[in-house]
This record gives sequence, structure tokens and C-alpha cells, in this order.
Amino acid sequence: MKKIFGKFIHGLASVLNSIFNFLINILNAIVTVFEGLSQVIMLIGCSVIFVLPLFFIAIPPELFTIFLIIAVVPFLGKSFISLLRYGNYTLIEWMYDKADTLISGKKKGFDNLSDYAKKYKLDQERERRRQAEEERQRRQEEMNQRFEEFFQGFNFSGFDFDERNFNGGYDTGSYQNGGFVNDLGFKEKYQKACDTLGVSYTSDQYEIKLAYRKLAKKYHPDISQDPNATEKFQKINDAYDFLSSDNINKYKNM
Repeated sequence: MKKIFGKFIHGLASVLNSIFNFLINILNAIVTVFEGLSQVIMLIGCSVIFVLPLFFIAIPPELFTIFLIIAVVPFLGKSFISLLRYGNYTLIEWMYDKADTLISGKKKGFDNLSDYAKKYKLDQERERRRQAEEERQRRQEEMNQRFEEFFQGFNFSGFDFDERNFNGGYDTGSYQNGGFVNDLGFKEKYQKACDTLGVSYTSDQYEIKLAYRKLAKKYHPDISQDPNATEKFQKINDAYDFLSSDNINKYKNM
């Protein structure tokens, strides 16, 4: 009975997840359109105000209201999208874990929705810090590149910027953050894990987890009719375990 109820919750979570993602995609499209309209209106407005300073005074109230709505929609839309993502992660993760607990008989996840909400906020904060670090590294690399281009052809204390050679052939381009980033073995494993889950190599932890949940539902041995479900389910779990936040950051910094 518990397994049947668990399968029902699993299916309901998948339906709700699809609805959430559909709404998020629709809102993203609407926000993109209105952002484009806002930029066009702003460009036209800046051009007109220099030619006809009194033009805006003569704008009909109805037209002004339309302009105001176009300007406000992107801000409200982004806030609502963030709220939907928050609700999607919190509710769907809780339902999936409850379903897995009932199906497998082993406790998974947290007991309360508030714990999932806290985890979501922590994941978002980690992602924000990761993006900030990536931006810092990008700027640093840009500065280094400009520096090298400026001094290209000059030698300083044995450092040849043309060859990037220091003290007899040390290649600084292959070393970063205290370790070799040209780790082909890791790169191949990472990309293979992404291919297994059907996600892009630049996916974040949120996208990876959603893809894992969908495949785990499809090939769960207690649910799937596929004769190779157990083997596929194991590969899916192995891929998901490999795509940890540390490995995601390591790959993106390569």
C-alpha cells in the first residue's frame, strides 16, 4: 500500500514539476519581450526629449499607463519567476523524497518543507558566490591578457611573454588555483555524467537535480517496466553523485 501511495505522490510531483516549469518558461518569454520593448521605448524617449522637451507633457494618460506597465512588468515578472523556482524546488523535492521513502522503505530527505526552503536558499547563495568568483576570475584573466599583450615581445628576468616560458619552459597556462586544470580524465567523466542525465555541460546544480529526478522516476526498478531499469538506474545515480557542487565548480573553472 505504501509503495502504491509513493508512486502516486511521485507521479503527482512530476505533473506539478511540469506545470511549474511551463509557467516559468512562459514568464521568461514574457519578461524577455517586455524588456525589449522597454529598451526600445527608452531609446525613443531619450531621442525625442532632446528634440521636443515638452513631448512627454502632451502624452495621453492612457499611453503613459501603457509605457509604465511595459517598464514595470520585467521587474515583477523576474520576482514572480524567482518565487516559482523557490516553490517548485521546495515542494517538488519534498514530494519526491517522501515518495522515495514510501517506495524504498528508507528515509530520504528532510521531514519539513522549511528544511527544503533553507537548503534552496543555501544553494542559491552558493550559486551567487560561484558566479561572483567566476566574474572575478574572468576579469583577472582579462587583465592578465591585456598585460601580456602590452608587454608582448619583452623579456623580464627570464620570462618570455611570447612563449609564456619561465625559467626554462614552465608553462603557466596549464596551472590554475593550485592545480592542473587540463585534467582530461576528469573532463571526460564530467561530460559523460552530463550526457547520462541529458543536461548541458554548463548546467547548474538545480537543473542537474531536476533532470536526475525525472530519470530516476522513469527508470526506478520498482516503477519502470524496462528490463534494464536496474542497470540504468545505477548509472543515473552514479552520474548524479559525480556531479556534485564541487565538481561543477571545478569543471566551470577549467
